[in-house]
Amino acid sequence: MSEEFNIWEGIYGSFRDALPAAAGPGFGGDTYRARSLSAARECLGALDAGRPIPQFHKQRSTLLPVVAGMMLKHGGRLRILDFGGGLGIGYMTLRESIVHDSASIDYTIVEIAEVCAAGRELLPVGEVTYLDSLPVQGEFDLVHSASALQYIEDWSQVLKVLSGYRAQYILLSDVFAGAVPTFVTLQIYYASRIRHWFLNLDELLAVFASAGYHLVMKSFVSSRRRGVEDILPMNNFPASHRLEQTLHLLLRRNS
Repeated sequence: MSEEFNIWEGIYGSFRDALPAAAGPGFGGDTYRARSLSAARECLGALDAGRPIPQFHKQRSTLLPVVAGMMLKHGGRLRILDFGGGLGIGYMTLRESIVHDSASIDYTIVEIAEVCAAGRELLPVGEVTYLDSLPVQGEFDLVHSASALQYIEDWSQVLKVLSGYRAQYILLSDVFAGAVPTFVTLQIYYASRIRHWFLNLDELLAVFASAGYHLVMKSFVSSRRRGVEDILPMNNFPASHRLEQTLHLLLRRNS
């Protein structure tokens, strides 16, 4: 019987505490780059052929078209900021779902410089704006972030910056938060060990409350990781530090 593979290992109090055990290029390496390009091209190919984007690729963005479609107004434009949006699969999911009004959406992705460069080559000029840092100023109607917050050392400060754009809604997808103490662990990604937060949900929502946002929707994410359906494989952690599923969170700015 083979030994169970662990996706996460170790419990640390902060990113700094976990630094000595971190290793490898993580999401800046060739493996991640190749896999991301392959997934993005597969999604674009599906769009061009009129086929559905594979669910595995768009599972973190399934609520984005619903929220965006709800917010679209006849004759108006919808300004979306996607923090950590990668090569644009969230945007591709919008194109698949909002066929007639996709031209009314101004879509901005904030990513590291290498991803921005690849994204500009992948998507037609003018469809998506790529930025390698958060805008100093500006306003957006919807802020979206899918499975990115857990990799940010000062995640609470980033949430405050995102809240400062005064978007009507903030949609966080695949959030590693729940009834656990906030802690850092190491995500095993091929030869890399990547620092990764698990967040106490009440602490996360308190940051939003202080910035003038309140929770209007919470749902559990149905996903598949290394052949495991729905339940996060965390048996190597004490019960107090386990999450069964990640969350989709929709927050609305207070009037």
